[in-house]
Amino acid sequence: MYTSVRIQRFAIAALLLIAIGGWWSALSNPASEAAPLTPGEQLAQLEIQASDLVRAEWASSADGYSATRGDVVWSDAEQAGFMRLNGLPANDPSVAQYQLWIVDPGRDTNPVDGGVFDVLSDREEAIVRIDAKLRVEKPSVFAITLEKPGGVVVSDGPLLIIASTDG
Repeated sequence: MYTSVRIQRFAIAALLLIAIGGWWSALSNPASEAAPLTPGEQLAQLEIQASDLVRAEWASSADGYSATRGDVVWSDAEQAGFMRLNGLPANDPSVAQYQLWIVDPGRDTNPVDGGVFDVLSDREEAIVRIDAKLRVEKPSVFAITLEKPGGVVVSDGPLLIIASTDG
C-alpha cells in the first residue's frame, strides 16, 4: 500500500511537471512567432482594413508586356499596397530586376521608388508588396521598369507597364 501511494504521488508530480512545461513553452513562443502571412493574405487583410483603398489596372503597349494583367492597390492611411501581376515575363535576378515607381504629384517631380522585385514564373500570379521608400500621399501613376540588380535611384526607362489612378 505504501508503494501505491508513492506511485500516485510520483504520477501526480510528473503530470504537474508536464503541465508546467507546456505552459512555459506556450509563454516562450508567443503568437507573434507564428508563420508570417503570405503576400496574398496580407493583401486580403489590407483590402478589409483600409477604407481609403485606391485600385488601378495595369496596362501596357510595350513589346512583350501587352499581355500583362492585374492591378495595384494602395492605402494612403496605411502607407501600404500590393501589386497583382499576371503574365509579367519572368526575369533573371542576376541580370535585371523589376522596379516599381510611384508618381505622387504632390511630392515633387521625381517618382518614389516602390521597391525592386522578381518574377520567377510568368505562368503564375505574382503578388508583390509595395516597398515605398518615401511617404506617398496621393499616387496618380504606378509604373514598372526593368533595371540592373538592386534597382536604380533614377530610371532611364522605358516604362513597361503602368497603372493610372486618374479615371
